[in-house]
Amino acid sequence: MLDVVEWYADPILTCNENEFATCPNCGSLFKPRRKNMKFCQSNCRKTFSKPTQNSLNSPTKARKNMELFELNRRMADFLYSLPPEQRLGHMQGLISQAREGNTKLREVLSNWKLRHPHPEDEKYLFARGSRQYCTIAQAAQHYCKRFWKANVSDVVYCRVPDPPTGECEL
Repeated sequence: MLDVVEWYADPILTCNENEFATCPNCGSLFKPRRKNMKFCQSNCRKTFSKPTQNSLNSPTKARKNMELFELNRRMADFLYSLPPEQRLGHMQGLISQAREGNTKLREVLSNWKLRHPHPEDEKYLFARGSRQYCTIAQAAQHYCKRFWKANVSDVVYCRVPDPPTGECEL
């Protein structure tokens, strides 16, 4: 029989392989201290039992996403109903409202899914239902890249300073 100190010193060499278990959460091998021990740590046990927060598993999250996508569509439709010479000014107003703390607007403009929609499967996200028009998040991304030289998320969450000239229009 091995001494306790020797067992802790090199458990892989001193124990049989069938005495180890695989954690279902992180996939690591561990030596169970009890027969019914399934997880390597209590954190793995807690994380494994948490429900996934996505639209498929949570009706609340699905409703929230649908509201966000509908707001995106209405904002983009309004942007493209404006004459072209007024669109930059409208976008500047949206960006400044988001920078001042409008959380809903920040969420819409910086949403990854709205900035990277699938061109065929998610046409409902595009303005006027056509991928010839950008989503409002894509329009904001183009605007921020042009005037701030930064991503829209960094701009609306005030992680970048104003442009050096202080101007945001042409």
